[in-house]
Amino acid sequence: MSGEGSKPYATKDDAYAYLRAVKDKFPNDGKKYNDFLIIMNNFKAGRIDRNGCIEEVKELFKGQGDLISGFNIFLPRCLEIADWPNVEGR
Repeated sequence: MSGEGSKPYATKDDAYAYLRAVKDKFPNDGKKYNDFLIIMNNFKAGRIDRNGCIEEVKELFKGQGDLISGFNIFLPRCLEIADWPNVEGR
């Protein structure tokens, strides 16, 4: 454990579980899942930075607090989406 925010790193199993959760959340909307994969690929390729990635995920999953809060496992503590209930569009 080291780095920004000192929390355990997410594992590959965590990533696979999150991908399954995203896919299961939108069983009739494959576009949401594909859009999420595009965001992650753009981040990995350096086309968007970390903050841009977080903002795009927040927008894509607006109204899905469980997915937004679940995304925090992949973020350093200092960048966790703290006000995810407000992102839900209430």
